[in-house]
Amino acid sequence: MTNVFLAFLEISASTSLVITVLLLVTPLLNKRYAAKWKYLIWIFLALRLLIPFRGADMQTVMEKLLRMGTRAELQFEEDHTEIPTDMETAPRRVIVRIPSQMTAPIAMQSGKNNSRITLLDIAAFVWMLGSLVFLLTNLISYAHYKRQMTKRGNVIKDRRILQQMLELKRELHIKRTVQVMEYSEAASPMIMGFLKPVLVLPKEEYSAEDVFFILKHELVHLKRGDIYVKLLFMAANALHWFNPLIWMMQKEAAIDMELSCDEKVTQGADYAVRKAYTETLLSTLHKQWKKRTVLSTQFYDDKQIMKKRFQNILKKRRKRNGAAVFILAAVFTIGLGTLVECSAGKENTEDITGQEENAGQTERAESDIADESTVVPADDIFDGEVSNMEAAAENTRILTIIKEGEPEEKQATLVTTGIFNKEYSFYLPDGEWQKAEADTWKSVVNEDVQLWAGLFEKEFFDRDRVEGLYTSDGYEWENGELVKLDENIIRKVRMLEDNGDIWCVGYSYPIEAEEGWGRELPVIADTFAITVSEEIMHGYISAFDNGFVTIDRQLWVTFESEDWKPEYNADAGFEVVDAEEEDIIYSIHEDCTFFILENHYDPSIELSEEEFANYLTEMEYPVLWIFTVKEGQVMSITEQYLP
Repeated sequence: MTNVFLAFLEISASTSLVITVLLLVTPLLNKRYAAKWKYLIWIFLALRLLIPFRGADMQTVMEKLLRMGTRAELQFEEDHTEIPTDMETAPRRVIVRIPSQMTAPIAMQSGKNNSRITLLDIAAFVWMLGSLVFLLTNLISYAHYKRQMTKRGNVIKDRRILQQMLELKRELHIKRTVQVMEYSEAASPMIMGFLKPVLVLPKEEYSAEDVFFILKHELVHLKRGDIYVKLLFMAANALHWFNPLIWMMQKEAAIDMELSCDEKVTQGADYAVRKAYTETLLSTLHKQWKKRTVLSTQFYDDKQIMKKRFQNILKKRRKRNGAAVFILAAVFTIGLGTLVECSAGKENTEDITGQEENAGQTERAESDIADESTVVPADDIFDGEVSNMEAAAENTRILTIIKEGEPEEKQATLVTTGIFNKEYSFYLPDGEWQKAEADTWKSVVNEDVQLWAGLFEKEFFDRDRVEGLYTSDGYEWENGELVKLDENIIRKVRMLEDNGDIWCVGYSYPIEAEEGWGRELPVIADTFAITVSEEIMHGYISAFDNGFVTIDRQLWVTFESEDWKPEYNADAGFEVVDAEEEDIIYSIHEDCTFFILENHYDPSIELSEEEFANYLTEMEYPVLWIFTVKEGQVMSITEQYLP
């Protein structure tokens, strides 16, 4: 229930931003656009509030759609050009951390058994209880009102009203049977009932003109299904009863429902008809009835709302089509859903006493908003689905593993290591793993259970070649992973790409441990993250001043590369080729290091930035440099050789 509560809390937070913007621009929207468009936006937001998909889910859906589009484009390409991954275009999300006090277990004595709950569990329970109370209160009130109406009301047999009803149903193409009743306690003319709708009229004398407009207004509500929309808004309000903005949204939506219904009733009518319609509304405005119910339409409301309706009906200027506004609001809502995510962390302890003693050591920040700007998008050019690689933000976390249908939680610690100049990390359950060799870990209880990582740099390997290495060794694609059965050991490898480099994340376990390690290892592999992502490039320096360097980029092509051409120097084994794009300008990081070769030969010498600038001015020939670039800044410049 806690996870469901967090999902709805996240939805409530992101949708509240949209509601706030809409409420602020309401005067402008009411002035320029037909009310039905804002009404449709409220309906869309209500649906969003009821559908518990979270930001990460939506992001995954969008990424799958984008990857499908990429595959479609590749089918029309004659050559296999490499698609670069731009780190700056990676999706960014804001994670709102739940305070640790909310997730810390609370010891509660119950007879001989100890139960452990958290403040977050209590909050989730209160939320669920509040939702049930809200729903039951409104549904019971509605059922009581309808029962009283059925008991005390009378079926109308006035031929004038029934004839007008029949004509309007024919005009509006309504085929449903609608009973017309008179009820003295009715708040106003209204439609009630979901399966068998009833049009309720207060016990009053109506002119022929009043009957026409009242019946048409309520039948328009019926045709549009506004009674079901009322139920939709009530359900959204029930699930988000703690959010005052949702209450405001429901109230504003009810106003826009009536405004849009008025527009439909008077559509195509001249000023005289619209004025007559307002007079019908005005004639009922002075009446005060005793009861109202949320699950019904209302012919009129309080004086302030009626004033808005009069102004909207009598406005001579034709309003614009608001389809673009609706689409913009929908995109904005979905976009915010991918940016905002609520996350709660839990901490395991050996017992309640130990947990209380160590609470100060393991407590996280009370309010921590983290921007996951280090997320690396995975390139799904392979025959499988690849998960995103997310940079770890904390040293410990709880891993939830589903084994035989039951969730099992393990506290894991961040392990960071590196291959060449690139760092990566895993979360490994505490006390269960040990380092076997470089970039390989094994379980302390079973040496056949292993986890490893490997890096194939783009200068020497491409995707097809890396895949070929595994497929030639007996691996086959299965559910987005390369899988191999080696006697009684299952080996699986995931292929991920970062700036052209190919990362392989693999694990193995005995085939009989499918329900154990076969469930746990994928969860651990999902925590794989590139914590330092640097791009290595070659090039000449065109300009170096004021904290910026201009690079004339060169491509380092090796004999093994698919870009190798027969005219290149096969004896040397490499060729430096000018990149076709324009020179690139980067800022120089304040901690940038500068290395030159003494007399253009080993050993290397480190210089200060000023010494390096002077060295450049004294050079007689261009030098090929190696640049390390991270997040748009040059981190190091190293002399490679003098051409």
